[in-house]
Amino acid sequence: MKDPALIDEMSGAIVTACNSLIRELVPVGTAVKEITAAGNPVMVHLLLKVSPEPLSKVPYRPAFVEAKRIKAGELGIECKDADLYAFPLIGGFVGGDAVAVALALKLKEEKKPALAIDIGTNSEIMLASNGSLFATSAAAGPAFEGGEIKGGMTAANGAISGVKIHNEAVSLEVIGKGTPKGICGSGLVSAVSELLKAGIIERNGRIRSRDEVSTNLSNRIRIEADGNAFVLYKGAKTEVLLTQSDIRALQTAKSAIRAGINLLLKKAGIGPGDLGTVYIAGAFGSNLDPEGLKEIGILDPLWLGALKTVGDAALEGAVLALDDKGKKEAETLAREFKFVSLSGSAHFEREFIANLGF
Repeated sequence: MKDPALIDEMSGAIVTACNSLIRELVPVGTAVKEITAAGNPVMVHLLLKVSPEPLSKVPYRPAFVEAKRIKAGELGIECKDADLYAFPLIGGFVGGDAVAVALALKLKEEKKPALAIDIGTNSEIMLASNGSLFATSAAAGPAFEGGEIKGGMTAANGAISGVKIHNEAVSLEVIGKGTPKGICGSGLVSAVSELLKAGIIERNGRIRSRDEVSTNLSNRIRIEADGNAFVLYKGAKTEVLLTQSDIRALQTAKSAIRAGINLLLKKAGIGPGDLGTVYIAGAFGSNLDPEGLKEIGILDPLWLGALKTVGDAALEGAVLALDDKGKKEAETLAREFKFVSLSGSAHFEREFIANLGF
């Protein structure tokens, strides 16, 4: 917004990344005829060199929602003769990646109400019910991806990805099996879930003090600047803590998602028990433990038997749109979705506050 020339620079960064990936996938000299792009609204705007400024202010609408067709070469993509198809957007911060997920899952064809959740910094939520499609996005913040967490990191070697507490013993799953360096999103959900069950964290999110815990787990509790903290790992050179601020960040993230889900259910006039299938989409969401998601309050206990993790469904949808039939279905789906804005909604604020506890 301050420097319009930066759009070219940011678009160039996306195109450079795309070209790098294409070189890995496509043998030199191979003619590429078709490319599909499914992404969130900001990324699609930048790819196409369209200012995403309208998304930065009320009512947070994209500059366009319709599908775009353009020669890849016009954007600087090396397969210059290929036709590039950018998926249609739904509205707000629900973009072509959400449409691609709905396309891959055949969401409209579900006989019973079905919910699809893509958990991340911006969590897209879609609901199919009685022939109608609803979509919203919850600004969950980066906690699920290790952001704003004291020992937070991406899911790379050294990240604690899972925690188990049995009796008074704490065991850790670490990516790469080496020494823990920090904790990623799946580890955070797992740790909080286990500490809730062990009575270390209260349902309001407070980490109990050492003198309030009767087991030897109390030895792992210590006082930090922002309140109590729990020591997940302590080595000669590194330690990984779960702090009170970390818990609060997870609470606000999960509450935004659950409030968004509840609002869509109300919009469709159904309750949690009416859902036939609940999909967890996205490479990140698929690595989360469903039991942990239930324990922290994102998933209703009623949904565990209806749960399906579907991996990178957006990628599958992008593949389906490589032919004309897939493109037509994607555009029909995008038009049929009713976008539900959470911004400034008093209903959302009430649901958000009501769901802050675990």
